[in-house]
Amino acid sequence: MSNIKFIKIGDDGQQLPNDATDWVAVELPEHGLTFTGTSIVDTDVPLEQCEAAAKALTIAGHSDWDLPTIDELSLLIDRTRYSPAINTDFFRDIQNDWYWSKTPTAWSLDEAGSSASAWLVSFYYGYVLNGPRYGLGFALAVRRAGQ
Repeated sequence: MSNIKFIKIGDDGQQLPNDATDWVAVELPEHGLTFTGTSIVDTDVPLEQCEAAAKALTIAGHSDWDLPTIDELSLLIDRTRYSPAINTDFFRDIQNDWYWSKTPTAWSLDEAGSSASAWLVSFYYGYVLNGPRYGLGFALAVRRAGQ
C-alpha cells in the first residue's frame, strides 16, 4: 500500500475525517497537492478537452485547477491494487482507463513544434505510457500549494 497520506476535502474546502462519505477532493499534504476525488470528465476525451475541463473547474472553494504533471499523477498509483490501481477509499469512480497528464513527450513534435503526445497513467494496472494528444482518456485535476 502507498505510504502517502491522503486527506478528504469537502466542497467548502475544509478537511473531513477519513470516514466521510461526501468529499470532492483529496489533499496530499506532504506533496503540497490537492486532487479532485473523481474524474473531471464523464467519458474519455482528448487531452485538450481534459485541459479545458480542469481550467473551468470550481470546487472546494477554488477555481485554479490544472491537469497534473506525470510525476504528480504517478503519486496516486497504488501498486498493491489493480482495476483500479489507486486508493478507492479516497478516489471514487476511477475508470480502468487512461488518465491524462499535462506533461508532453520530448520526442514527438507536430508541424507547429508543439508536442503531439503526452504522458498518461493507466489506473487499470498502474503503469505509465505516452499517447497522442488526440487519443482518448479521463482526467483528475490538481491544485498546487501556493496557487
